[in-house]
Amino acid sequence: MRARESDMPGMGFHTIAAAWRNLWLVPGRAPRPLERLAAICLRAEAEDSRLGDLSEKYVRMHERARMGLGTGPGAMAASHLAADLHYLVATANVVLFARAIDPCLRRAENGTSAFIALDLREGIMTMLRVATGRLVLPTLLLLSSILLINSAVDVWYTWRQTEALMARLHRDKAETTATLIEQFFKGVQSQIGWTTTAGWAARPLEQRRFDYLRLMRLAPAITEVAQLAVDGKEALRVSRLRMDTVDSGADFAGDVRFIEARDRRAHFGPVYFRKADPYMSLAMAHGGMPDGVTLAEVSLKPLWDTVRAVEVGQTGYAYVVDSKGRLIAHRDDSLMSRQPDLSSLSQVAAALGSPPGVGPIEGKAVDSSLSGPSVMSVYAVVPTLGWRVFVELPLAEARASLWSALIRGLGLLGLGLAAAVLASLLASRRITLARPVRA
Repeated sequence: MRARESDMPGMGFHTIAAAWRNLWLVPGRAPRPLERLAAICLRAEAEDSRLGDLSEKYVRMHERARMGLGTGPGAMAASHLAADLHYLVATANVVLFARAIDPCLRRAENGTSAFIALDLREGIMTMLRVATGRLVLPTLLLLSSILLINSAVDVWYTWRQTEALMARLHRDKAETTATLIEQFFKGVQSQIGWTTTAGWAARPLEQRRFDYLRLMRLAPAITEVAQLAVDGKEALRVSRLRMDTVDSGADFAGDVRFIEARDRRAHFGPVYFRKADPYMSLAMAHGGMPDGVTLAEVSLKPLWDTVRAVEVGQTGYAYVVDSKGRLIAHRDDSLMSRQPDLSSLSQVAAALGSPPGVGPIEGKAVDSSLSGPSVMSVYAVVPTLGWRVFVELPLAEARASLWSALIRGLGLLGLGLAAAVLASLLASRRITLARPVRA
């Protein structure tokens, strides 16, 4: 008895050491105490397949926990604990099924209670079928309607945003062209300015003629320039197109160009054509009142080439109207030479009625245009001259990409609705075929 008692501390030590070593080992099956507990609860033999399934679940759970936690001592202990708890829960589920559910099912399938089980199953299938018909399909249709409304709103918003973006892009082209026209005339005025200083008219004739020749070299757009005395008589004329004249005696006292330049310091005349080339008169008063006025004839061909070079899609175009609505620049030379009055067009009338320097940010779709079909029209103002630069694009081309995107979106939405309805019908059909047949 004394020998057995002396051996007990050694046995406890060995048991603890073995348990510590087991923490570092990867289990190949469930611990034997757990297997014996499961066998007792299930009243199963050691060869029962259910015990093997439970052991396999234990090993898989331990492997998943080890992969997530690591291989340290604490992690291995946590992995063993998680696998033990999982084993106990799985054993409880198997015991519950073996002791309660499975016997009830076997008894329900035998004897007179089989009809009760059959009615129960048929009722469940009928309920599922009715729920599919009354709940699933309306729910799908409701969701599809919401999706359709949301898609329509998105398409409308995208449509508006795209049109506004296109209008801003075209407006930038109109503003760029208007800026080039403004800079052109500012440059011509600046070049003429150094010949209109106070006291310039009192210089010798040859000096004034030399100054005019240098002016035309610096400003190639100027084809003729004339000095008008204070009484309106022409004192000197230098031209690229004809012989120079001195004291020709031509009287410009009643000419509107001379009067407005004298009173307002500058005058911009209307556009006229000489051998199919556009020209305009520009008159500027000299620095002193006794010095008279300088009258220049300016070729507008460089500006018209700029207007023709504006690209607006495939069929779009740009044109310029003066402050009265007459067409003065267009890519069609025959139309430009006739200078038709476009003030009756709605977009031109609206532009002429707006204050100078003010233009719409977004484009405006109008029915009337030079080309015939409806167009999207934007414009910009040339402040010094009061001209309007229009950029127009036919609506058929402007909205072609929008229509294609809309058709693609509606097509995809239709396919989605068809797929949803087909899936619901197949689900209903499957539930109907799954109904049990009464014996």
